[in-house]
Amino acid sequence: MNEDAGSTALIPTASAATFVATFAVMLAAIAALLLLDLFLARIDRRESVAHAANLFADGQSLLASHQPAVAEQRFASAVSIDHSSVTYALALAQARLDQGKIAEAEGTLRDLVERAENDGAVNLVMARTLLHSGRTEEAKAYYHRAIFGRWGADSVSRRQEARFELIDLLARQGSQRELLAEILPLDGTSPDSVALRARLAALFIVAGSPARAVAAFRDVLRQDPTSADAYDGIGQGELALGNFRRARADFAEALRLQPGDTAVKARLATTDSVITLDPAARGIGSAERLSRSRKLLERTLAAAVQCGQAAAPLAGTARALLGATVAATQREAMTDSLVETATSLWAARPSSCKTTDVPLRLLQGRLSQ
Repeated sequence: MNEDAGSTALIPTASAATFVATFAVMLAAIAALLLLDLFLARIDRRESVAHAANLFADGQSLLASHQPAVAEQRFASAVSIDHSSVTYALALAQARLDQGKIAEAEGTLRDLVERAENDGAVNLVMARTLLHSGRTEEAKAYYHRAIFGRWGADSVSRRQEARFELIDLLARQGSQRELLAEILPLDGTSPDSVALRARLAALFIVAGSPARAVAAFRDVLRQDPTSADAYDGIGQGELALGNFRRARADFAEALRLQPGDTAVKARLATTDSVITLDPAARGIGSAERLSRSRKLLERTLAAAVQCGQAAAPLAGTARALLGATVAATQREAMTDSLVETATSLWAARPSSCKTTDVPLRLLQGRLSQ
């Protein structure tokens, strides 16, 4: 029994201090390993981010050099590395759009819109994509989202770019009311750029707002008194307003400043045609006024016939007036009847009917005011 007691006494035992020290060393080793793992992961992540950025930069260069198919591969690789990047995914959508892969581009963009619905760039590319697929009304909505969305640096010019894309679309469509609504906010900023002011002024003509166009072009002239384009623009505005002699003077000045401009020559010739047709022109006698009234009604009747109104009652009235003989004492009354019948016949045309007789259209526009 004593031997057993002696052998038990010989078994070594660890002190509490030794156990704590050992445990601390183990914890330190584990922490060191964790820190090393995090450090290596951070390096790997940094290298991955750098690689994705390089792929994106390569893609941008390829896209700029009109190689969208190869650019798409670079962007797709960048996205696979960094799924969270809106910039990389947007570039991928743009590359697909440039190749005509409309459905694939839209699919990428739909996901982006869910993640960044107020991002101006995302909405702008979506608008372009929808426009390519012929969905114009949807595209307009996304253009508006782009205009009022979030942009980073240079936000003013990017919003202006989006608005001008929408403006160009509306101008091609001939949507005058919508077009005017988009131009007015730009006009209200009073742009210092002469080129921008001239562009807005020309758009006012397209939008059917000639008075605003004239005012804007006069602003251009104040900054550039030798601008032939400004004189031409003012002439177009005055012509639309029915101020034919003012328009002629402006076209003549534009032609003096730029003698070889065939478009201005054509507009000047049209203006001369309107002036010689106008029965209300100042300085002409009663015989000339009657003659012009007859020509006005003849051309209006011809336009009505082209619109399928040959059998209309007003057409019959016009023929009767044109066939009547007029005594000198009846010239004034006949002139009034001819002009009144011409304006009534013009107003009765179907709205869908267009005439190729531009001087007649311009004169009738003034007479209807």
